[in-house]
Amino acid sequence: MKPKLFRRGLATSIAWLFFFLLWASGGPALAEPRTVRIATDDAAPPFSHVQDGKPDGLYLKLVRRAAEALPGWRLEFKPMPWARALREAELGEADALLPPYHGMGRDWIAHYISLPYREQVVLSCSSTSGLGAGSHWPQDFGGRRIGVNRGYLISPTVVDAVQRGWVHKVEFRNGRDALAALATGQIDCYANERISIELTHKQALTDKLWAPRMPAQLRPALALSEQQAYLVLSRQALAKRPELAQFARELESQLNLLHESGELQRLLAEMGEKL
Repeated sequence: MKPKLFRRGLATSIAWLFFFLLWASGGPALAEPRTVRIATDDAAPPFSHVQDGKPDGLYLKLVRRAAEALPGWRLEFKPMPWARALREAELGEADALLPPYHGMGRDWIAHYISLPYREQVVLSCSSTSGLGAGSHWPQDFGGRRIGVNRGYLISPTVVDAVQRGWVHKVEFRNGRDALAALATGQIDCYANERISIELTHKQALTDKLWAPRMPAQLRPALALSEQQAYLVLSRQALAKRPELAQFARELESQLNLLHESGELQRLLAEMGEKL
């Protein structure tokens, strides 16, 4: 064999060997990003909702921002009604769920990833109920009808009062429906996150169809508790895809860095301008 042909053949072989090893090791040049399917609430502004037909919200922005440092992963947000999102995650049809609270009875959750924000759960009560910021929970609420969004645990103190039969729970598809019921007296109070209630009310007042159905104004709310929201992994999905455990560890680390960097404060400032 001539020296030039030998050198050319050797170089070609080395090149093919390099690309084979790169492919076999999952190298970044050839490996496809692994997709994580995340079911999200489509009607919980400003944390998780749909804006102009696309999934949006504070929590989605935080998770997207954190995932920018994870080049081997691609996020696919799937907005849907909350009750359906819970079901898809439980069955493993979605890999993860955003943003539930930590609660009992959800043993299908394999891993909780803390989001760097604590929600303030409040009771927003009607003007005719005689209840408000100065009321005492649960003493002043015996027999009252408390509206909640379907599928949400809301707050341990509310769950306990419902289970004891002290108050009556009325479920709604979303916050807008609950506020409409509050205006007509179908419920006495509505329990949800403070900013979410305020933003839902503000947005509904700009809608010609919904504005007449809203309370003219919201009365000062009674603070109940602070709740930590999470992104959680489905146990069923994790059993099928063990690599999701690595994703959870890496994402949680990046979310912690975002909290330290001030990114959360910047996003909260943007959100505040919309209220």
